Amino acid sequence: MRDITELMNTYRECSRNLWNLYFSRQSDTGAALDAFREIRNLLFDSIVVSELFYEGEPDSESIPPPVLKVVPDPSSAILVAQPTEPGQATYWDREKDMVVGPNDVQLQFLDYFDFRQTGIVDFRFYRCKILRFPSRPDYEGREALIEALGGKVFHDEDAG
Repeated sequence: MRDITELMNTYRECSRNLWNLYFSRQSDTGAALDAFREIRNLLFDSIVVSELFYEGEPDSESIPPPVLKVVPDPSSAILVAQPTEPGQATYWDREKDMVVGPNDVQLQFLDYFDFRQTGIVDFRFYRCKILRFPSRPDYEGREALIEALGGKVFHDEDAG
């Protein structure tokens, strides 16, 4: 696996600056969010995916989406999405004194996350899917948040 934390930090910084300096000031917030979502996909492909190594032909449909793993630093706080009723907002919870380390949980990167959707955002967290959590198997399959400064992102070049 290849450490791509710096690539991800570049993408994070570019995304948040673009939003904070330009899109957050637009009067039609819904349209700004829609356009920004599309631009972030292009930024991710241009800044991150274009730098990853794959087998296969470039621009081929045979190249799968990247498998990105988030590895938390020792003693990282983790927030886990709690079940809610359909149509309700996601509820993030942290059990008292629950921290994880690199060998405690397997996380797949989904996106960056900020509790604020408008105004100034920081994308402070990695939003992940919990693949394995041996001490809490009931959490497997749920989403989780880990502070972006509290972990690293690796590209699993052999997955796919």
